[in-house]
Amino acid sequence: MKKDIEPHFRTVNLNLAIFLYVKSCQIEGVYSVGDKQKEFSFVDTPKLQKLTEVYRFGDKDDKLLMVQIHEYEQARNTLLDILNY
Repeated sequence: MKKDIEPHFRTVNLNLAIFLYVKSCQIEGVYSVGDKQKEFSFVDTPKLQKLTEVYRFGDKDDKLLMVQIHEYEQARNTLLDILNY
C-alpha cells in the first residue's frame, strides 16, 4: 500500500511562520538547516498558498493580513519556545 505524502511549505522567515501559525496553518515540524538556522515546515494547502501570496505580495490593507495582537504575541512565544527547545 502506497502512503500519500503531503507536500510541505518550508520557510526560515520567523515572521511569516508566525503569521501562518496565527492563521491556523498546520506546522509539520521545525528542522535545522545550518549551525544556527531553523526552518518551519507547514502542511501545504490552498489556504496556506493564498496566505503566503498575500503576505509576500498583497496590499498592506488586505484584511487577510490583519491579526489580533494578542494572537500574534502568543504565536510568537510558542514558535520561539519551539526554536529554543
